[in-house]
Amino acid sequence: MPHRQLRKIGTDSVGIVLERSDFLERDGILDDEGDLPENTTAFTERLGERTYLVRVPEDGYVPELHECAPIRRVAGQILLENDATSGRVSRAD
Repeated sequence: MPHRQLRKIGTDSVGIVLERSDFLERDGILDDEGDLPENTTAFTERLGERTYLVRVPEDGYVPELHECAPIRRVAGQILLENDATSGRVSRAD
């Protein structure tokens, strides 16, 4: 995972500059010219110490945390690890 430089923006904001826009292009966030459409917003949420989630709305809709695939994957991993350490065996009936 590449490191990104945090940069101070104005007096009360911090931003991250992405050197590559591959993921933004792939996710359809950039317009046909490769630019950010006007009034593009992103929602940031602090999940814990040094951990933040950034979500860009699609058609005005911001998915809930439980709808985000990476969050669901981590939750599933935690459940599997807890089952393994508790001695329970999961069944796929």
